[in-house]
Amino acid sequence: MSVDSTLHLCDHLQCKALMGRRFRSSQDLETAMMHSDSQFTCLHTTQPWGPDQDLCAPEYCQPGRACFAMSARDPGAAGQS
Repeated sequence: MSVDSTLHLCDHLQCKALMGRRFRSSQDLETAMMHSDSQFTCLHTTQPWGPDQDLCAPEYCQPGRACFAMSARDPGAAGQS
């Protein structure tokens, strides 16, 4: 079984650096998320933690987390059904 090391954008993950931006590639998305100096928050809780009480950050808000929802702005969303 292979592990997907690509970061994805959760629809509930928010920060000023991501607002309104669309990403052409996974590399563009990863660069924006990892080089942001803004605090990340969750739309579910409006806090820096999700509804499961775990940290709200790009590397944690990924597929496999119960509250994760792929954002339409994620470059990989086109292949999702």
